[in-house]
Amino acid sequence: MDKNRLWVIGSVLLMGAILAFGFLLGIQPQLKVASTANAERLSVEASNRAQSVVLARLKDDFAGIDKVRAELAPLNLSVPDGTEMPAFVDQLSSLAVQSQVSITGMVVADAVAYAPVVAPAAIAPAAEAPAAGAAASPAPAPTDAAAAPAVPATGGIPPVADPRITAGNFASLALQITIKGDYDRVLDFVSGLQTGPRLFLLSGLTTTEADPLAAVASTEKGSAGAAPSARGILNATISGLVYVLVPPATPASASAPAPAK
Repeated sequence: MDKNRLWVIGSVLLMGAILAFGFLLGIQPQLKVASTANAERLSVEASNRAQSVVLARLKDDFAGIDKVRAELAPLNLSVPDGTEMPAFVDQLSSLAVQSQVSITGMVVADAVAYAPVVAPAAIAPAAEAPAAGAAASPAPAPTDAAAAPAVPATGGIPPVADPRITAGNFASLALQITIKGDYDRVLDFVSGLQTGPRLFLLSGLTTTEADPLAAVASTEKGSAGAAPSARGILNATISGLVYVLVPPATPASASAPAPAK
């Protein structure tokens, strides 16, 4: 009886040990793998939800891409990503026909990198000299410098600068255009040049009389045709700047070795 009881107790203990070892060696690792897989699934689902929100936003943005392209097109014409001189010459030729002037010359300088705008220093007003015989007034007491900021010399309006525009991505080309026509037609050409599709900054305009007798001859015609200009035919030299965007350098071109001399 005691021997059978010992066998029963030993068998129970052996089965318990087998179950314990089976749980530790087989079931627990599988449960851990399942828990890890479930955590990864939850993470992927959360990432998918976030990506779905981004994708929906991109779809909404892409729906209005035609409008953005329509807004970008005139900006690309105004400041192209290259010199685009042939297109600009065509613009000048069309403008000359519309303004009834003739282009007699054009000089284009090399591109110059953009220089950041620096605000001019403030100019202190000169003190007025006291009138003769008048008592000298005492000097005003010093005030706090922070309470009275300096005003630039540009009428109090500071220059506008954009940190996104740098010498590495923006450049200017100096132009000198010579045209011939009467005074009003020259002004029409200059106005059209400043309001045309290509951004043009006028920096100078000089005129000389090309044919002093033309005004007298045209005035003697009276009302036989369109009202002539009494100023005669002028040679006008227009100076200014056009701007270009400089494309970023590719890694291959940036790392290319310099050619041997």
